Amino acid sequence: MKFHMNQERSKEKKSGWGSKESRLAYLFMTPLLLCLVAFMVVPMITGIQISFQNAKGDFVGLGNYHLVLGEPRFWNNVRLSLTYVVCNVLLSIVLGFLAANLITQKSKMVSMLRPLYLIPWIIPPVSSSILFRTLLDANTGPVTRLIKMITGKNVMILDQAKTALLAVIFHNFWRSFPFAMLFLAAGLTMISKDVYEAAIVDGASKVKQFFYITLPLVKNHLFIVILMITNWTLQDSESCYSLTKGGPGTATEMVAVRLFKDSFVYFEIHTGVVIGIVMMCISIIFAAIYYWVTKAKEMETYE
Repeated sequence: MKFHMNQERSKEKKSGWGSKESRLAYLFMTPLLLCLVAFMVVPMITGIQISFQNAKGDFVGLGNYHLVLGEPRFWNNVRLSLTYVVCNVLLSIVLGFLAANLITQKSKMVSMLRPLYLIPWIIPPVSSSILFRTLLDANTGPVTRLIKMITGKNVMILDQAKTALLAVIFHNFWRSFPFAMLFLAAGLTMISKDVYEAAIVDGASKVKQFFYITLPLVKNHLFIVILMITNWTLQDSESCYSLTKGGPGTATEMVAVRLFKDSFVYFEIHTGVVIGIVMMCISIIFAAIYYWVTKAKEMETYE
């Protein structure tokens, strides 16, 4: 009996925190932890400290926050960001579902064209923004020339508030669409065909099959796609700034674009830090929602 107890204790010691394997694992994790501290934790603490100071380095408390949050311009940035996110997510999900159904079909043409779908996702955002600026140029752009041939009017897409916002939304959708399509296609391929065959035998229509079979079985993939595209769109500054520079005026100045302009164009570091902290809080809220939903789903599966 004592021999077995000693054996169990020796096993616990070997698998405990002080075992050789655990020490080796922590040793391999040390470079990553140091990088996280150096490039994330330290800048975040420094940014929070700067947000409570003025340009001279004097402590001003919540003065910078009152200044930014009290601006109508900032709330216009928030409104544009929400419009940007909602439109991009809706377009990517709806059309991503349709395209995912197409690329999951067994066809030689589909398999040949499949690599082309990834091109918008592979191209760097600044490069694709310059491409769109060239296409939509008021004087030499092929798109504006085509519109002039059809309507007989000169259309300056990037110089008008509404059309510039539509151009920015379409550009981001064009980039996000391949990710939504591929991720949803992965979810669709996991659904067994026997489920659809049983539904057809029961007389279920295509609409009922979608709402009662497809949508419930790919809801995990759908939720991840929505969360990822929301975060990407919310933090997108390089493509928006490269395409319109937030203009005309502030018509396409989202929160991320305002952060970039205040920090790196006008060098108003304290305002930029405050906006960055607000964006970080929004990202934390999205991460908390994701964690809560995934935990709830895990509890459902265990029950």
